[in-house]
This record gives sequence, C-alpha cells and structure tokens, in this order.
Amino acid sequence: MNIPSAVVPGVANEPPPAVTTRPVETSGAPAILALDLGTTTGWALRNLRGRILSGTAEFKPHRFEGGGMRYLRFERWLDETLRLAGDVQAVYFEEVRRHVGVDAAHAYGGFLAGLTAWCEEHAIAYQGVP
Repeated sequence: MNIPSAVVPGVANEPPPAVTTRPVETSGAPAILALDLGTTTGWALRNLRGRILSGTAEFKPHRFEGGGMRYLRFERWLDETLRLAGDVQAVYFEEVRRHVGVDAAHAYGGFLAGLTAWCEEHAIAYQGVP
C-alpha cells in the first residue's frame, strides 16, 4: 500500500519515519481508520488484510493559500486514504475538549467539520474517543 502524499518526512536531514506494519490475529476484520486531528494529523489504519499502518500527515497552511485550503487538502487526503485502503467501515478520532490556544481550537474544529462531513458523504460510521 502506498502512503498518501501528505505524509511528512522526519526531522530535517533525516529520512522519513518507517511506516509501522504488524499483523493482526483477526481475519476478516473491517477496515478502521483512527485519527488524531490537527495540523499534523496522526493516523492509524487497520486494512482489510488485518495489517496496521500508521503515520502522520501535514496540513500546515502554505504561504499563498486561502484559509480553507488546508481543509480541502485534508479531505483529498481522506479520499486517497479510502482509495488505497479499500472499504473503510468506521473512523475513530480523538475528541479534544480543551485547547491550549484559540488557533488550535479553530483548526481542530475545521478538521472535525471536514471529517464528519466526509464520513457522512461516504456513509462511513464515525465516533469520537475521549
């Protein structure tokens, strides 16, 4: 499985981190996507083969982009992840109740709105995890 292009490399002058893959004992388990929403979104995917893949995807605003472009890039990343993973049955995301700053709260709200709308559009169950 190729990793979506938004996956970010490691620290400057270091190779990108390896994608973690380990077998899961359950066969025929549904594909599940878990997300830690934010400018650097952490993700883990259990695919239909029972393998777990994980990594990060970067959605920093670029210099000449409008304010909503990072959310459009996030939704395109979700589309690409779904295409590569196959039939995702459910999406779980970390529910954040408090943020250090207002900007972080606004960014989280934008990613959450984009995620829930995307899940509704694709008829994929979603749930926040405290």
